[in-house]
Amino acid sequence: MALSSNLKSNNVDSLLIYSNKEKDILRKIESLKPDVIGYSLMYGSHWKYIGLSKKIDALFPNIYKIAGGPLTTFFPEIINQLHLDAVCIGEGDISLPNLLERISAGKSFQDLRGFHFKSDGKVIKNELEDLLDNLDHLPFPDRELFYDQDPLLKNQEFKSFVSGRGCPYPCTYCFNHKFNEMFKGKGKVIRRKSVDYFIEEIRETQIKYGCQFALFEDDIFVINKQWFEEFAFKFKKEIGIPYICYVRPNYVNEDIMKIMKESGCHIVRMAIETGNEKLRNVILKRNMKNETIINASELIHKYGMKLSVSNMTGLPTETIDDVNETVDLNIRCNPDHPTIQLFMPYPKMELSKIAIEKGYFNEGLLSKIPTNTWKTTPLIFDKKTKNHMEKIQKIFPLIIKYPNLKKHLNAIFILPSWFLYFLSFVTKIIIVKNYLPPTKVGITQRIGVLLRFFRFYW
Repeated sequence: MALSSNLKSNNVDSLLIYSNKEKDILRKIESLKPDVIGYSLMYGSHWKYIGLSKKIDALFPNIYKIAGGPLTTFFPEIINQLHLDAVCIGEGDISLPNLLERISAGKSFQDLRGFHFKSDGKVIKNELEDLLDNLDHLPFPDRELFYDQDPLLKNQEFKSFVSGRGCPYPCTYCFNHKFNEMFKGKGKVIRRKSVDYFIEEIRETQIKYGCQFALFEDDIFVINKQWFEEFAFKFKKEIGIPYICYVRPNYVNEDIMKIMKESGCHIVRMAIETGNEKLRNVILKRNMKNETIINASELIHKYGMKLSVSNMTGLPTETIDDVNETVDLNIRCNPDHPTIQLFMPYPKMELSKIAIEKGYFNEGLLSKIPTNTWKTTPLIFDKKTKNHMEKIQKIFPLIIKYPNLKKHLNAIFILPSWFLYFLSFVTKIIIVKNYLPPTKVGITQRIGVLLRFFRFYW
């Protein structure tokens, strides 16, 4: 949405092909006859584009084809697997408009920063483009790009927003540490929209599309206390709806919690990741004690906000005892919405390298990484450990909400995985229904969201 609005502000027509069906995509391309096609790719989901890109290249050889997103930024070698003319490395705010301007003008462009270009069977690897320093220079995200084609998304009672970019922490499973390493010297990594700009973005979205509560998707929404204090005051005064945001446990204190509560925060989301301190701090580089996590949880409960936590299992070096420690710490924190996913070793992430070095994974298994992080781990564990991880992952919300079930794990583990997966699905629906802010939503919208969630989760 951000790139689309930026392109439109540079007088470039931007349209979205919103379909998973190959025939529909090819038919739409034939109808639109675009000069350029762009793919936004993430690892795992990109496999389906390999065959599609080959057909597009064969049917429309004169259309210039670009890919961007997390996949091309950290794994630009994908240019050799997909039928592409270029891949964008990084955010694209500056580099993509520059490229399209030159293509439109018929000028040479293979010297442009921020791209790898394919030319005569070779790949030209240019240096990285600078990061955009002032996010207020960008127009508001182009929500109509999706909303015009997806009424269910448009009518959702909440809308998502991002107030800034960047995270300073070196967590080994996250892309931020690699991004920060790549773009060192290319500008400020941590950037924030001004409060007035961000408030206006929320207000415009609320007026145009409706918004009963806001979801702020920033990694650490309260990372800058001065910014957050100003935002909280103006948000309560000028917008006045509930919101959900992410924090890091070490940022949770009395002052921040009081401001969050008074400004309308309904749900606080934070990452626990694992209950074992050594695994969390040595392998994941979270640099955080269990005590910090427990204290943060208690403060969130004290101020009457709902707590949502995220965890991982299937981590390199993780044992059955470590998994059980994760369960115990989550029970101690008493979250309203406990979640856990299986770690996926995406290329170039530090934790993926650790998994390979320690014999839990090899690059030959990259094609085995699933798009669904809730079913099975692609890492190599002994059968007993793997079974324990995957079974716990399926029933995690139930165990955390009803700790007495721990006594019956052996009996529960006898049940087939598909049944536990279904049980997990139902549990998630009940938990989410009870912890979200109260809203007015029609029955048709609720059924549509439920069906979409089912298709995605299953």
